[in-house]
Amino acid sequence: MRIGYLYDLHAYPPKGGNHRHAYELTQGFVQKGHTVCVVDDPTMPNVTNFNSQLEDIQAFNEDIDVLYVRIDARSTRHWKTLSLCMARAKHNNVPVVWEINSPADENLAFSWLGGMGCSTNQKKEGYIRIFRRWFHAFKQQPSIMLEERHRRKLSQDVIFATCVSSAVGMYAEKKLGIKYFQILPNGGPIVSESEILSRRDKRKSKRFTILYTGSAIYPWQGLNFLYRVIDLAKTEAPELRFVLAVNQRIVNLPQLENVIVQEKLDQEQVRDAICAADVCVALIPEWPWAEFGFHGSPTKLFEYMAFMTPVLTSEHGQMRDIIVDGIDGLLCKNDPNDILEKLIYLKTHPELAKSIGRKGWERIKSEFNWQHNADETLKCFEQALHELL
Repeated sequence: MRIGYLYDLHAYPPKGGNHRHAYELTQGFVQKGHTVCVVDDPTMPNVTNFNSQLEDIQAFNEDIDVLYVRIDARSTRHWKTLSLCMARAKHNNVPVVWEINSPADENLAFSWLGGMGCSTNQKKEGYIRIFRRWFHAFKQQPSIMLEERHRRKLSQDVIFATCVSSAVGMYAEKKLGIKYFQILPNGGPIVSESEILSRRDKRKSKRFTILYTGSAIYPWQGLNFLYRVIDLAKTEAPELRFVLAVNQRIVNLPQLENVIVQEKLDQEQVRDAICAADVCVALIPEWPWAEFGFHGSPTKLFEYMAFMTPVLTSEHGQMRDIIVDGIDGLLCKNDPNDILEKLIYLKTHPELAKSIGRKGWERIKSEFNWQHNADETLKCFEQALHELL
């Protein structure tokens, strides 16, 4: 099969979850013997790259059996390549499959959560700041409405969709009117136990270590929750050690005896840090403005599990859909007291923590890995081709 994959990113080398998703799927398709054609991503390995000039776009469309399109928070209204390719796919009787990662209102996270990720201040927000958030969100509503209208128009020619969470599945069905869809969460790498043990041998500190990986800026990564836990642990659990592996250092990062900040680690260093931790946290704020709730699929969750480290994560959204509490992970409220209580529980029950880490690792091997995602996506392509006959 010749797969045309539009994702409008320079996805290699991967720098974030969206890059990782595009990279892993393209390589998974190739490993199964398929040809992948992309547009404007010349560094992606093992694919045929076309540029976005009209002649090359025409050649791209003549060269594919199925068109696969990444849909995320970015605008489709101004994505000229998408419009051209979907029109040509319809003319050539080529099935269109969408990979839907979010509704158009994801950008409202900046309005409702902005600033919360970089402050330890627990004071109630003043009316002026609340108004500013509301006004920032209000200004975006017209463009969100136009974007959703454009998506509904384009989606009339979409035969099948893969959706990263059940919330996105509801969005695809109820808002976009896509009849056939499959829920395919993000995944993690398949890692051998020997590799994990080898990485664990690099560990230097014997203190019980809690790891956070991600951004210190983006508010939807829930670092503000962990800040408050760190502050609480100073007196209630001073033996705990927190490692913050962040992409960039900001002035408000905690500078305390129980905190170590590691900046701009590469992928291998991050994986070593995961293996050197006793528990990894993925604390995700709820999205009260979103019609279907939090719709994300946190890549870090699967990465943590893949390296056999127990994960503590928020009890809503996809985290609650996937994690079996106390078996392959622990769920918590986004409350510093509850989070700290769960961390102390794992510290005082090392055998349970070990079992949780192993069960999470087994689930990645059996279902939440990138090759499984690629295989399931290929099945969606086959169904889309069948529906078009």
